[in-house]
This record gives sequence, C-alpha cells and structure tokens, in this order.
Amino acid sequence: MSSGIDMENLIRKLEVVSVFKQLPESFSSDNEITIDESEIASLLGYSSILSLSDEPEEISLSYELVTRLLEYTYGECEKVVAASEVVFSRIGNFPGRSLLRDRHSSSLSATVSPAIRLECLAREAENTFFLDEQRSALLTDFQYKFLTSLSEETSLSVSAPTSAGKSFILNLDLIRSIKESRQQSIVYVVPTRALISEVSHRIRAALREDGLSDVVVRTAPFPLARDKIEKAAVYVFTQERLMSFMNSADVEPFISSLIVDEAHEIQNGKRGIILQNSIDIALSRFDNVKVLFASPLIKNPAYILSLFDRTSEGRYFVEQVSPVSQNLIFISDVAMKPKEADISLLSRGELIPISRITSEFRFRDSRSLQRANIALAISAGKESVISFSNGPSEAENVASHIADLNKGYEPSEEALLFADFVKNEIHPDYPLVNCILNGVAFHYGNMPSLVRSGVESLFKNGDIKIICCTSTLLQGVNLPAKHIVIENPMSGDTPMNRADFLNLSGRAGRLLQEFHGNIWCIRPSEWRSDCYEGARLQEITSAISVVMEDGGLSIQGLLNGNAEDSEKVDEAEAAFGKLYHDYLMYPDDDIAGIYRTEENSDELDKTLEAIKEIKVTLPIHILENNQSLRPDQLQRLYETLNCADTISDVAPMSPYAVGAKGRIDEILTVLGDCFGWEMGYRYKSWISFLAYKWVWGESIGRILAERITYLRRDDPDVNVSSAIRGCLQVIEEAVRFKMVKYFSAYIDILRHVALERGLSNELEAIEPYHIYLEFGSCSRNALNLMALGLSRFTALYMEGKFDFDSEVEAEEYLKKMTSMNLSAINMPDLCRREIIDLLS
Repeated sequence: MSSGIDMENLIRKLEVVSVFKQLPESFSSDNEITIDESEIASLLGYSSILSLSDEPEEISLSYELVTRLLEYTYGECEKVVAASEVVFSRIGNFPGRSLLRDRHSSSLSATVSPAIRLECLAREAENTFFLDEQRSALLTDFQYKFLTSLSEETSLSVSAPTSAGKSFILNLDLIRSIKESRQQSIVYVVPTRALISEVSHRIRAALREDGLSDVVVRTAPFPLARDKIEKAAVYVFTQERLMSFMNSADVEPFISSLIVDEAHEIQNGKRGIILQNSIDIALSRFDNVKVLFASPLIKNPAYILSLFDRTSEGRYFVEQVSPVSQNLIFISDVAMKPKEADISLLSRGELIPISRITSEFRFRDSRSLQRANIALAISAGKESVISFSNGPSEAENVASHIADLNKGYEPSEEALLFADFVKNEIHPDYPLVNCILNGVAFHYGNMPSLVRSGVESLFKNGDIKIICCTSTLLQGVNLPAKHIVIENPMSGDTPMNRADFLNLSGRAGRLLQEFHGNIWCIRPSEWRSDCYEGARLQEITSAISVVMEDGGLSIQGLLNGNAEDSEKVDEAEAAFGKLYHDYLMYPDDDIAGIYRTEENSDELDKTLEAIKEIKVTLPIHILENNQSLRPDQLQRLYETLNCADTISDVAPMSPYAVGAKGRIDEILTVLGDCFGWEMGYRYKSWISFLAYKWVWGESIGRILAERITYLRRDDPDVNVSSAIRGCLQVIEEAVRFKMVKYFSAYIDILRHVALERGLSNELEAIEPYHIYLEFGSCSRNALNLMALGLSRFTALYMEGKFDFDSEVEAEEYLKKMTSMNLSAINMPDLCRREIIDLLS
C-alpha cells in the first residue's frame, strides 16, 4: 500500500474480519469479507516496520496486525507465522512467541533469513534471566526492566497493564532477595481479604519450587520474633491486618520490605485513607524499609512516591504495552427486530461496524436472561466467559438463568466434589450447588474464602466455563478469561469510572493462552457512563486529598453533627483521624499545606481550627493505631472505660466463660454510644448472636441453617438465597470489619486504662476479641492454622488434632501435619486437599 489512508483502510478491514471470526457460531450473518495475499503481505510489512519503534502505540499496533492475521489465517500461512515469530521477538513479547510456537509449530519454517534469526536470538539473550546455573526465564521487555529496577532501587512505583506479568516478577525478586540476605521480614499488602489466599498460595508455590519451603509465610497478623526468623518471614495482609501486625502486643514486629499491590486503591474512599495511613506508619516506624508500589495503568506513579516522601530516592515508570490485547465489542439491539443485533468494534477511538447478526434468542427478555443467553452463546461450551454483575444478587440471578438454559451439561468429578462440599458445608438450597452442576458459578467478596477459591479453581481448570462476578475482580483477583460480558457497569451505587473499567477489561485474555481477549459491551448507548472511552492511562489522587479539596467541609460537618451521607461520613472520619494525628505529631507545622489552594484556603483554616479544639488525653500511639476512628470518640470511649470500678467489669471474657455472650452485648452498647453506631434492638441482638457463634468457631453451615430456620418461623417461603447473602454480608461487614475495628480500639484503650492503674498483671487476661472476630475462632490451634493460610473450614476440622503448648509457633503445625494420616481424619475432601496443597 502506498498511502497512509490506504493502510488505515486495510487495517480497519483486518479488524473487521478478525472480529467477525470471534462471533459465536450461533450468531448468523451474511457478511463475508476476505483479505487477499497482497494485502496480507502489506500488513506484515507494516507490522515489521512498527515492531522497530519505541512508541507504545506503534508497538501495540504491530502486535495487533500479526495476531489478527494469525487468527484470520488460523495459523496455516507460513509467512504469517514466520513474520509473527520475528515481530514477537523484536517487541520482546516472548509469552506471545511461546503461544505461537505451541499452537502453530507445524507452520514454522526456515524462511527467516540468518540475519533476522540472529537478531531474534540477540533479543532473546537480552531478556533472559538466569534463576540459577541450570534454569533461566525468558522475560518481556517490561518484566526485565521491572526485575532490574527491583534489584537496584529501594523505592519503586510501577504502573502496568493487568496482564503484564507483574506477579511472576515479584516471585522472582522475592526468591532472589531471600537468597541474598537472611532474617528478612517482607510484608505484601493486598486490598481485600479475597486476595490474601490467592497471593499467599502463589508465594508458597514459588518458594517450594526453589527449595525454600522453610521460609515462613503467614496471613494472620501474628509477627514472628526476629531471633526466630532464619531465612525470611513473608506476611500477606490487607491494610487493616498490617495495622494489627504493627500493633502486636505479644511480639515486637519489624519490616524490611513492603510490597503494596493494587496501590492505586489509595484513591478509593475510607479504605484508601486507611491504606495511606498504614504505609505512613510502617515507613516511619521501621528504618531502611524497601518499598514497592504496583498499580494498573495509572498515569502518575511518581505521585504515590511523593505521598510518602520517597521521590528523591526512588524510581518510577509506566508500561503501556500489554502482552495480551483486547477487542472492545459492542452489541446493540435493533428496533422492531428482537432477535437481531448490531455488532461493532471500538478501536483507536473509532466505532467500526462489524455485522448485523441474528441470534437464536430474543434481545427483549429480562436483562439478566439476555446476559445469560449471550454468555452461553459466546462460550459455546468451549471458551471461558466472565459475566460482570453489579452486585451479588444480580450475579446469582444471571448464573441461575445460565444453569437453567445449560441443560445436558455433564459435570466433571471435580465439579461434583465441589458441589457436594457446598451442599454440606454451606446449605443444600444455596443456588451455587445447582449452578455448579450445570456448568456455571457465581463469585463475590462476601463468600467464604474456601468456596470462593473453589469456584476460581474450577474456572481456571476448565471444569466450568462461565462465571458471574462482581467488582471483587477490580481488587486484583487473578481470574482472567477469554471473554468478559458487561452491561451498564457500576462501582457500588455510582457509574463505573474509566480506571475501574480498564482494570476490569484487562482481565479479558489469558497470557500464554490467547492473543486477544474480548470485552462484550451490551447496549453501551444506555450506560450511565461512557467508561469504555477515554485515555488508557488515568491520573490518581489520594482519597484524603479529595476529601480536602473543598477545605474539609465534610470534616466540619462531621464535627458539627451535620453529616448525612454514610460514605462521606466514613471518609471524613478517616481524614479527621489522620489530620489530628499529624497535628499532634507536628504541632508547629502546616499539616494541611499540601491540600491548600487559593479557593479552599479559608475553609481549610476553619477545618484546622475545629480539629485543634478537640482535646484528647490518650497517648498518640493509640490514636495512630486507630486512625480510621474519630479521636474525640476514642476519647469518649476512654472516659467511659476509665469510670469502671475494675478492669474485669468491662473486659471481654473468654468466649467459653459463663456470661461471655452478655459481656459482648454490654460492649456493643458502649461501642454504639461512643462511636455513634446506631443499632436497633433486633439488629444488635442478631449481630451479637452471630459474633458469639462466630468466635466460638461455629461452622458457617450451622450458622446459616439456624438463620434460615429462624426466618421461616415468620415466612415459610423465605428466599433462601437472599437469606444466605444477607447473613454472609453481616458476618463480613458488621462482624469481621466493623466490630473488629471497634473492638481493637476497645482493647487498646482498656489496656491503657489498666496500665494507668498499675495493673499490668491484668493485661494478659484481656481477650484479643478483634482477632477472634476477624478469623472466626478463639481456639489457639485454629488461629495458628489460619495464620498458615488454611481456610476457617479446614482449621475448624483440624483444631482438635494438636496438643501443643501455647509457646509453639504456627510453623510447628506444618511439621506435625506432614506426619499425619490425613485420609483417616473425618473432613471434606476439599479441606483435605487444601492441607495437601499447603504441604506439598
């Protein structure tokens, strides 16, 4: 082709034919476009030229051209395969080259000239990392740069696409670091509990593979004393567990390296402020901490370094090229023709018509039924599909429709085993059982961890092809698929923003399994936001900076008692806690100077004056440990507890002691009064009952069964699914989050009161209820087993099999389990497999 316009038209033609081939077989169309040999040659030549560029857009286009030609020719054209081999080598996409060789080795030929072949070998050599004398890994350009930077820098902030292979490099660096230096304490921070088991499992597998199985890996905030660490200890925490870890009263913790995954979450509301606080405290308490911030597709990774005063000694960079790309495909219904739809592709800012198709189902039925039909058509029983839902109820609804439509499906042995586990351990009427037996599953954050990871395992192994997910995917859960189906996506109650959409859509396309992933956007013209459009890189701002943009009016409203929006209240409380702490630490500094603008200066001064008027006598470490709570309310709690005649009158009791349940009720009343936690009598009774059963170690199945029996007294036809979701939500949000943070403050302040009264001997008798509430047990054995990464299900089955004394570290349980006859222990096969996986 001689002109740029002709080449643009040819590229557009290639995009049309390649996407047309992605359409489900059940979508019929008369559209027929072909590309002849001369056009193929022109496209290959253009791709070859682009592959020599340093510009991310041109490198990405080079990849697009050869991979679309591969898909168009089904990998049967030798010159396309040969050209792809060269392009992949030049752009450093060696995962793509591996996939090419695996799929199309029969079409590889020796038509590449010796000079070009030598060039490819040179690129290979440049990107080879030697694990040891016998083993090596071939990395992408980004991965090699990332690994090199990790070894050279003490502060690093990296932005890269979701599928760029960051996790693999983090594993390599972790192993290299542990081999180079002893007695390290490495903390890996993830945004949600849903990610803890996945990341800890990945780390353990990498350590075992390298003969480092004696490295301690913990997921509970129980620090190991420095003198008990031989090689290293690796902790995988949420930001809340990091705070608990640093505030441990039993062992003095330390941190040598801090890895913050999904660091862009620092922009998201109250939890973003908590994340920023926990990092601030970690970097201030421990000297010479090496820190890494990893984020997906943010424009300003240097900003994160600047938040923690690490810019001068740190490095940052942005990677835009992904080793897997995505097709953004629009499905729009056609007026007066309910079984027809228009398919188009959004590429490089242009909407390209692909075809009008006729389907076997109507685009007029309920939205959830339409999404079910679309997901089934796309999957065709062969390809992996994620259907995104805006909430757990919607995810279950779509999955149930798919299960009803997918009759004739034959579940695998693994699916049967998992369905049996859910039936026995959750509830026989939980819709997940029927869904799994019919080839589909749903997945959301409040599900028990072993159930959630079981769903992920079935999907990754191909035992089920379709999964209906909520925004848990946005927090980094590693669940890629060939296809993602999205309709009017939301983040909570608000339309999804561009950054979250990019993070979600980045899950489409599995590294080493596909060249492209497909994002199917249903009726995008009706979406509440055009999040599918816009720049690929997004600029982030910390959540507290957003709160302070107007000078902190929400904090003023909080202190004046005028706050209404619960989400805004939560953010204002966290921001208030941080500002008050900073004021106490640096009373002569302008602690809000970084937020000051010409427009907000007057209001900012009013906010600071209001904060300075608050009188708190608690020591600063208690305020620091509980920065997400209001300092004035912490003071109110202190004054309440200080009025108690004796510590034993107000201390949490052993869950097994007579009167323990009544003491929880009393403490809940105090917490409600001091922190403004409004609870009606019935709700308070319910969460008190749930919390008591939870810390006792009652099985989740029994808790749910009792709840459903209770509800059926008033309504025999109660919706079991809704009841289960509601109970799981209360356990996760009220018991495992809200009660945990309030009880943590309660115990901190109670210990302080005891010390003020000279009653240090009573400290050990104060039960750590915040730990019991988060993990769902007060058994030392169960807590140690969960600290190793086992689920609550498995820990409860195993807790009675040990007779260790209280001084034994969690890792001794690992050694003990290696000598046990696990097959003789009465527990579900899924739990037994979890232990074997931990030990193997």
